[in-house]
Formats: sequence, C-alpha cells, structure tokens
Amino acid sequence: MTRPLFDVPERARGWHAPANALASYAAGELDGADVWSIETHMAECATCRADVSVHADRERLARNRSILLALTAVPDAGRLRRLARRCGVPDHLLVLLSATSSLRRSWLLSVVAVLCVVTGEAVLVHALWPDAGGGVGYSPPELAPFVLVGPLLVLAGVSAAFVPVLDPAHRLAVAAPFSSLTLLLVRAVSALLVALVPVVCAAVVVPGPGWLPAALLLPSLALCAFALGAATVVGPTQAVVAAGALWSVSVGWLAVTGSALESVQGHGQSLCAAVLVAAVVVIVVRRDRLELRWAN
Repeated sequence: MTRPLFDVPERARGWHAPANALASYAAGELDGADVWSIETHMAECATCRADVSVHADRERLARNRSILLALTAVPDAGRLRRLARRCGVPDHLLVLLSATSSLRRSWLLSVVAVLCVVTGEAVLVHALWPDAGGGVGYSPPELAPFVLVGPLLVLAGVSAAFVPVLDPAHRLAVAAPFSSLTLLLVRAVSALLVALVPVVCAAVVVPGPGWLPAALLLPSLALCAFALGAATVVGPTQAVVAAGALWSVSVGWLAVTGSALESVQGHGQSLCAAVLVAAVVVIVVRRDRLELRWAN
C-alpha cells in the first residue's frame, strides 16, 4: 500500500500538498485515495486551490466554462419567474429549475399533444355513441385511455427531473452549491405541479364524471412517490419503468374485467393513499440512498 500524500497531523499543522502532488492531480495521474486526500485538503486550503490552478489545462477550463455558460444561459421566464422571485425563490435555483427538461416548452407541447389525442378519442366516442354509458352520460371504456395516460404523463414529467439520462443539465444540477436531495425534491415537485395542470384541465373536458379531475390527483402523486421511493433500491430509470408498468397493468386489468375508473375510485384511492404514505416513509428513511443514486 502506498503512503498517503499527507497525514492528519501534518494537515492539522497547516501543511500544504507538495507541488508535484498537485501537478499529478491536475494531470489525472493519481489513484482514488490520493485524489480524495487532495480534494479534501483543498476544500479547506485556499493556498493549494490557487497552486493547483497553475497546473490546470487552460483549454479544458475554457471548454468547461463555455459549457456551463451555455447550460445556464436560460432566457428570463417573464412573469412566472418574477412571481417565483417575489415568493423567495433564489435566482440560482430558478436557473436550475428553468434548465429542467420537463419544464421546457417542447416537453409541455408533447404532453399537451398526447392529452389532446386521448381527450379527443373520448369526446369522439361519446359523440358517436352517446348512449353507450347506460344512461350515466359517458362510457367507462372510452375513458380507459385517458385514465391510463394521465398519471403516466405526470410520472414522465417528474422522471425527467430525476432520471439523469433524460436531463442534459444533470451534472450542472449535481454541482449546485446546496443539498442534492433538496434540489432533486424541488425539481420533482415543480415538474409534478406543471404536469398536473394540463392533465387536470383535460380531465374537465372529457365526457366523464365531475369528480374525475380531483380523482386523478392522488394516483398521480402516489405513482411519482413510488418511483422516487423505488429509486432508493434500484436505479432511477428502473424505478420509473417499474412504476409505469405497475400502473399500466393495473388499469389494463381493470379495463378488461370491469371499469378503468375503478383505479381512481373507492378502493383504488385507498390503495393509492397507502402507496403514497409508504413511499414517503421510504424516501425519508432512505433519503441518503436516494441522493446518492441520483447524484451518480
């Protein structure tokens, strides 16, 4: 085993890392233990931070700086951003939220397009066969696609906030100067709220019962919370796929054996509430694992 670059007593006396060690660190020639020692020391030593900058690759720093500037060059969000600022949301958090994939215009347009398709299907079927619902004013089969897709769209929006492969600004977010878990939850909640708005609006338009918009809230929350809780055990991508698969199988089975609306009624709401509570407990207890898996 190689001797550490410096030991605790030396650091306690204000000892600095050798110039050759800093040069090797900048060149990427050190192993894991020495890299950890250098980085831990530099976190508390401004002198060594200044010394290591001498050995840094200027071109690489310039490229990194250009990438960071490009990623953070998010146009002002207008009234919404000013409103959020008045509510106390700091500017650096607004920039990171604006860079979230699920909050971008193209993503929202895709969500609206899918909702238009499933909503249009329900309206069209209801117009062509108005009596298919047996006098209730709507036909449960015509609502199955909407009940299936609505919560999945909310899950997709949230997944873009915490699945690294879907977020081009993931590394920038992880490098933010505050808790990764805090940032993850803030991004997830913001994506959840943004995705819920068009889903609830579409639920008002479909020829379904008046309670349908409110009934979709709990399943959507439970589905997203389940994905976050499962991400403490498996990777974020696998957690989202598992959550989506479970919801699809459940709604599909109910649509075949009875009515898809049962998934957002009575027993379905009770089950979603139990899943939500259990998922929140898992997130709280295993929050370190969630943060670790997301940061990696």
